[in-house]
Amino acid sequence: MKRSTLRGAAGVSALVMFTALGFSANAGAVSSVRDINEQPVSALKQGGTFTYAINSLPDNFNNSTIDGNTADTSYIMGPTQPGAFMVDENGKFAVDTNYVTKAVVTSKNPEIITYTLNPKAVWSDGKAVGLADWVGMWKANNGTDTTYDAVSTSGYEDISSVKAGGTNEIVVTFKKIYADWQGLFGGILPASMTATSAAYNKNWLTKPDVSAGPFKYSSMDTTAGTVTLVQNPTWWGDKPVLDKIIFRAVDPANQLDALKNGEVDYIDIGPSAPQYKLAKEMSGVTVHTAKAPNFRHVTFGQKDAPMKNVLVRQAIMLAMDRSVVAKALMGPIIPNVQTLDNHIFVGGVAGNQDNTSGLGKHNLAQAKGKLALAGYHGVPAKDASGKALTLSITIPSGVPTSASEAALIQSSLKEAGITLTINVVPLGDFFAKYINVGDFDLTVFTWVGTALPISSAVGIYKTDGPQNYGGIGSAAIDALLEKANSTLDQAKRVIYANQADALIWKIGHSVTNYQRPNNTVTKSTVANMGSFGFTSGDWTKVGFVK
Repeated sequence: MKRSTLRGAAGVSALVMFTALGFSANAGAVSSVRDINEQPVSALKQGGTFTYAINSLPDNFNNSTIDGNTADTSYIMGPTQPGAFMVDENGKFAVDTNYVTKAVVTSKNPEIITYTLNPKAVWSDGKAVGLADWVGMWKANNGTDTTYDAVSTSGYEDISSVKAGGTNEIVVTFKKIYADWQGLFGGILPASMTATSAAYNKNWLTKPDVSAGPFKYSSMDTTAGTVTLVQNPTWWGDKPVLDKIIFRAVDPANQLDALKNGEVDYIDIGPSAPQYKLAKEMSGVTVHTAKAPNFRHVTFGQKDAPMKNVLVRQAIMLAMDRSVVAKALMGPIIPNVQTLDNHIFVGGVAGNQDNTSGLGKHNLAQAKGKLALAGYHGVPAKDASGKALTLSITIPSGVPTSASEAALIQSSLKEAGITLTINVVPLGDFFAKYINVGDFDLTVFTWVGTALPISSAVGIYKTDGPQNYGGIGSAAIDALLEKANSTLDQAKRVIYANQADALIWKIGHSVTNYQRPNNTVTKSTVANMGSFGFTSGDWTKVGFVK
């Protein structure tokens, strides 16, 4: 199960900053930056339908909301929404010239960014993509009106004004420095959606009304589990090769069979070693693998009283054997797989360092010591009244990776005296009814990385962050993240972020397990689609070879 973390520059696909931070494309066993069977459009058949496997249908098509901020929703909305930036094939930020022809820092004190819009950009209802949409995005996401169910206010809350400049210009002025400004104004919504919180929160629950991308929403069939996009006739850019894109909800455990049976053309097998092995042995398909910033983790909630105790959370961390989890799940794909010891910077990025301070290493003696300090003794661990320490881990149905990880964690915690039950909930309810509302003790899923790891961390690790589902944090972490986001000195930003990460480990917010590559499988005839890793895709070029 995947959760995205950023509405920004290149959408919410698998991206991480490795330009200013110094990404090393050769770090680790998987070194490809992107693996997509690149072909010229002239080599492709014109037309056709591409079927993309997702895990579940959206709860809300507005992926700027908490309920809509899933990877699946982002995949669906990607071909339909405008944004200022993308990440090119070299891994560098570049303006998306379909929407913005120039973006320039015109002042550093105060910080002012001047955007020049492409005058051809229009919504599918004929209205120009312009100032009203940009102002609406700022106001809906800046936190001033808390009735807007915004997934993150980072960056927008630091803007003092969004005004018209010269011809086709928008001038954004900041009241304080915001270093990751390229992450703003991505996945832009029409002004009608941001006019009121009711519209923002509810108008796209069942369908998006307009598009400003090469494709537009056509229909959703909840019985068949599909969302269909068709070519947008008002699109001004390169004409798409495909006629139609269908996103089909298929349980992850069944997606490889769906590909084999011709029901879908593309699947993301994530970190599933069994599916990776099976896919490698299949004929008529291509396995694409690229290094990516996505990572598996265990997030702690506070549903039951023991989880409110930092000593219990630290005991769980020490009882877990992360290396066993990493080797079991990723070893068949990456033989030398290592655990991920940082919540903000993934492996291969300058800034990545081990901040666990011993809490990331399996140590049963220390785990039992922490439990004893918390008032739990013996195996099984019991409190003074003789009540056993029993917790639960909530996972979605039909996700083999989550099931395997939960079983391994359950086994390791048992050795420390902690009884862990596995609570399997319906896939479609996992986030909306359990994780988003904090109804869990432990849970596992994938964080989909972003182009801007420092600013993206705010929503997850800040005490009141909308994606801090367990509500675990501290004023010290909040202050360090604030400092990291309000300086343009990249070296200082990395220092502050790593100081915050050390505290994130110390308070037992969550446990990072392992970085997972971007593993996808397509029919062998598919072109310009697969594992994009650290780069943005172009839906106008996706198709089938002649």
